[in-house]
Amino acid sequence: MTSKDYDSAMLREIRNSVAHLNSFNATQTFDYLASCMPPEEIAKYRRVILTGCGDSYCAGIAAKPVFENVESFKGTGMLPGTPTEALRNIEFTRYYNTYRGWDFNGPNAYRTLVCAVSFSGGPMRPREAMARINAVGGGSVAFTGNNNSNFAKEAKWVVNYNMAPGEPDVPQVRSYQASCFSLMMFGLYMSYCKGQMTRAQADEQRLAAMQYVNSFSGKVLADIEEKAFALAEKWEAIGVDLMDFVAEGADYATSFFGSAKMVESFGGLTTHDDAEDWLHINYFNRTPEKVGTFIIANETSPSFGRDLETIKVMVDVGRPLAIITDAEDISVFPEEATVFQLPKPKYRWANPLMQHIPMDYVAAFVGLMRGEYPYRRNQAPHDRDPHASRFIQSKMVVLGKED
Repeated sequence: MTSKDYDSAMLREIRNSVAHLNSFNATQTFDYLASCMPPEEIAKYRRVILTGCGDSYCAGIAAKPVFENVESFKGTGMLPGTPTEALRNIEFTRYYNTYRGWDFNGPNAYRTLVCAVSFSGGPMRPREAMARINAVGGGSVAFTGNNNSNFAKEAKWVVNYNMAPGEPDVPQVRSYQASCFSLMMFGLYMSYCKGQMTRAQADEQRLAAMQYVNSFSGKVLADIEEKAFALAEKWEAIGVDLMDFVAEGADYATSFFGSAKMVESFGGLTTHDDAEDWLHINYFNRTPEKVGTFIIANETSPSFGRDLETIKVMVDVGRPLAIITDAEDISVFPEEATVFQLPKPKYRWANPLMQHIPMDYVAAFVGLMRGEYPYRRNQAPHDRDPHASRFIQSKMVVLGKED
C-alpha cells in the first residue's frame, strides 16, 4: 500500500493545510484585527501574556517571538517588541503574581494584555483567564472560533477565526494553524500600532510568512507525506510505541503539538523536552531501539549547535530518529536518521506554522495502521467520561486584587 491508499479526516486536514492557511490570511487581515481591537487601545499595553490549554497553549509558545519582534536585529529599522510570556492556562489563572502581587518588578496589571486562546470557547480555564485579568484591571482578548461562547463574552475584545466548523472527532491541525496564524498576525499588528515597526514592515512580514506557507504546495507536501508514511511503516515494523519529541524556543511548540497528535490519534505514550534536559533525563530510557524520537534542529535556532550534539548521542544509543530542519546542508546530520528538510522561511518565527506537518502525518498514518479511533472514541474506559465533565463543567475561580 501507499500513502494515497489511506484517508481520514485528519489526513484531509493535513493535505489541505496550505489552502487553509491561505484562507486564514484572507480573513485575519490587519484591518480586521483593527475592527476587533482599535489601535489606540492596543497601544496602551506594555506586557502580553499568551495562554491556553493543550494546542492553544502551544500556539502561544509559537507566537511569542512575533510579539517580542525577534526580527528587530540591526539594519531592519524596527524596534524591539513587547515583553511577552506564554503560560499554561492554570499557571496564569491560579498562580501568576499570586505571591508577589501585580505591582512587583514590572508593569501594573492595567498595562498587561492577556491573549487567551480557545477554538471551541467551551473549556472553563480560558474563560477564567479573561475573568482574572479583567478583575485586576488589565486587558483581555479572546481568540476563538466561537464568537458566541461564554469565553468570548467574558473578554473585552474578541478575535474570531471566521472559519467554518471542521469534521468532528479529529486530532486538530486546522484549528492549531488558525490559532498560530491569528496570534502571529495580532503580534505584528500590535508592533505597528505601538510604533515598533511600520505598517509596510508588518505587511512585508505577513507576505513573507505566506510565501513560506505556499512553498509547501504541490510536490513538497507530497514528498513529506511519502517520507512520513515510510517512517510510520518502519517504526511500526520495529515495534515503536513510546515516542520522544525534542525542541527549544518557539520550536518547542511544535514538539509539544506533535506529541499531542500521537496521543490523540492512537493513544501513544509520548514525552516532550528540550535538547539539554533530554541529555540529562530521557537519555536513560530503556529499550532505546523502540523509542521513536523526533528532534527539531533548525539552523536558524540559537540552539542548533546543542541540537547537533544531542542528535549524535541519540544515534549512539540507538534511537530511531527523525530530524525536522530548515538547514540547507543536511550532511551535518547522521545517515541513520530520517531527515525532513523543510523550506526555510525568511523570518524564523514562521517555522511553527508548517514544521509540524511530518509529525501530523506520522500520527495519522500510525492511527490508521493500528485501526485506532481518535481520542479513544468508543473505547473503554475513556468512552465513559463525558467531554463536559473533564473541563467544561469545572468550577471557575477568579483571583482578584485582594489575593
